[in-house]
Amino acid sequence: MVPLAILLIALASQERTQSVKESPVFPQLYHPPTHGPTLSEFTLRVPVMVKEKGKVGTVMFPAPSDYSGQVIVSLKVESQPPSALKAWKWQDRADKLNSYIVATVAPEGKGAWITYTAQVLCPPEPVVRTMVKPDKAWQSSTACVQSTDPEIKSLAQKLKEGAKDQEDYVHRVTMWVARNNGQKGEQFTSLDAKRGLKCGGSCTNRANLCAALLRGNGIPARTVAHMPTWAVGKFYQHWLTEYWTEDGNWAMVEPTLGVKHPARNTVIVLAISSTEDEEKAFDKQHLEFSMPGSPYLSLAEVSTGLYAADLTQDDAINEVHLLKTFPNQSTPRIMTSGYRRSLKVREAARLGKSMAYEQSKVLQSIAKGPGDFSMLLDGKQ
Repeated sequence: MVPLAILLIALASQERTQSVKESPVFPQLYHPPTHGPTLSEFTLRVPVMVKEKGKVGTVMFPAPSDYSGQVIVSLKVESQPPSALKAWKWQDRADKLNSYIVATVAPEGKGAWITYTAQVLCPPEPVVRTMVKPDKAWQSSTACVQSTDPEIKSLAQKLKEGAKDQEDYVHRVTMWVARNNGQKGEQFTSLDAKRGLKCGGSCTNRANLCAALLRGNGIPARTVAHMPTWAVGKFYQHWLTEYWTEDGNWAMVEPTLGVKHPARNTVIVLAISSTEDEEKAFDKQHLEFSMPGSPYLSLAEVSTGLYAADLTQDDAINEVHLLKTFPNQSTPRIMTSGYRRSLKVREAARLGKSMAYEQSKVLQSIAKGPGDFSMLLDGKQ
């Protein structure tokens, strides 16, 4: 949890943060960064069924923790039909970076949708959490970030030749991965780094490959599953990569669109994968809702006995909507009110209780101005 004092100090000092000019490889897919905090609403959902009538199982969703200053201000967990959801609660993972929502479900017949909807505020700049040196594990080779693979090692060395410093190397890696379309005839069959090198692949392949190339030259790196605020409507999920900077902090790179430092307020972080999560990328149960190669709990996970229900033909079953970008001068007030609200939302969620705003009420408040929205967050409306 980010102490309020640290949050306020970081927000107050954001004017001194060096701005990064965005020049994405695919600008048509990425909106220019804005200066103030963003408010977005997103929904994660899975269709599940049981093969034996009366059985009960669990669904685990990655949840937006308070990583890097983002705050959750509204949360609702539900099912369709309503009778399928028996109980749920918010839990924090032992790594102190990630959180998840675990729902106990008993779907009947053809199955049920299990869903959570959240509204999240993202600050315009990262909030520094720690200056502690990262775990050496984030320099190791894993099941989906194969940094010791001979072809990946060879490419890492080639990209390093002539690089002026670490930042130049990171830039080279990011742009190379964004432009990589793979080799002719190679099939998109998994989401790991090796397959990404061969076929180009998806955003998950590219995040894993970017992390592998950075680790291949000794730079700690990890993948981040998130919902991007620049997406509109139905959108599955997105992945990017973080690396440890020479001045002692984590920085994001966007290896799918070719953006070295995407603006913090364009990223709703859902999961920061550990090497243990990466090692589970090919586990049989994990693959119920993922292609092989994505880290554990970066997507929804289901317990043994639950299966994917055939309730839709649409693969992009999640949604995300940017509701508002606030002016920069309103950042301290909006984010402070949001932080206070998030404490109550998570406290209720740990008891299995939704604490949600209807989108229409939020939009009405926003229309009146940042001050009115801040009052809504503080419970004064």
